[in-house]
Amino acid sequence: MLQTIKKWLCNHLDCVDKISPPEGLVNIDFSEVYTKLQSEFPDANILLSDNRFKTTTKAEIMRFLKGDNTDSYDYISEYFDCDDFSFSLMGKVSNQDWGCLAFGIMWTSTGSGNHAVNCFIDSAGEVWIIEPQNDKMFKLPNGWKPYLVMM
Repeated sequence: MLQTIKKWLCNHLDCVDKISPPEGLVNIDFSEVYTKLQSEFPDANILLSDNRFKTTTKAEIMRFLKGDNTDSYDYISEYFDCDDFSFSLMGKVSNQDWGCLAFGIMWTSTGSGNHAVNCFIDSAGEVWIIEPQNDKMFKLPNGWKPYLVMM
């Protein structure tokens, strides 16, 4: 119940601006990001928008997700579906405090269709996937074949 109230308030108060900046930032350059993503997603086209990025801990990303309200939006087929959820979360991460992170959007074949999610590299060098519709964080599932990653 408390989480529902918090999400409703966040929808009306734009809570992302209230999330303090990430801690434990580690510098990572273009080649390191590219190499990690290519190793994790060997068949994907990888598009990187910057030459330098930063990473933070998985816990810091989880803290951001707790303050973000993207997962509270209603799914509307073809109008606000998986790609819109991933673009929304990416947009919220792309603020002055968090926008430096190696965080992006990934499109993948799941074996039963195509799907868009978010992904990031943490300060331990691990690549994680986020389902922005429910804030679940996980490693690449068997059967998923990413074909595009943009950071």
